[in-house]
Amino acid sequence: TLFRSAIERVVAQGKRAIVLGPEIALTPQAVRRFTGRVERVAVLHSGRRASARHQHWHSVINGWAQVIVGARSAIFAPAADIGLIVVDEEHDASYKQDSAPKYHGRDVAIRRAQMLNVPVLLGSATPALESWENAKTNPHYRLLELRERPLGLKMPRVLVVDMREQTKERRGLHILSTHLEFQLKAALEKKQQAILLLNRRGYAHYV
Repeated sequence: TLFRSAIERVVAQGKRAIVLGPEIALTPQAVRRFTGRVERVAVLHSGRRASARHQHWHSVINGWAQVIVGARSAIFAPAADIGLIVVDEEHDASYKQDSAPKYHGRDVAIRRAQMLNVPVLLGSATPALESWENAKTNPHYRLLELRERPLGLKMPRVLVVDMREQTKERRGLHILSTHLEFQLKAALEKKQQAILLLNRRGYAHYV
């Protein structure tokens, strides 16, 4: 809703908006979520056929498209009169281009917004650490928090455990915290299930 209202305001001023999203999220439903009541939309991503990509790219160049929606490469769209850049799920790893030319779509979006002197909205329920730090300490950033979930759903209970403190309290190597071990044991005793998610993009093979 925040994104859509901001986009609508920019379009009403006669300017255009670029909306970036993770490649896998660029489904028709996601595109409609960004565009809302905006009529002239160009969608740029690799999942489209070459003819469709050419058609939408041309709609950006000739000024027809009011909103440009796409994956990381859409940030390079040759659009004039940009009034807003939106990066949805800004923490997502798919914004990183690993092959040449290497770039980070979110960082390019921030830089382009600086050069154009327009706002950039970074959206995420789990922001990247650098974005969170900037939002807290950088005077050029402003933190906007959504404290309610859609459809009135309850916010999840989140507990952050400092494993460095755990090593001071316990001897030896412990992969799990005492709190997590207790919660797992309690769930198993109740014949319930537990899901452990491990970010395996690092090099800690022993985990």
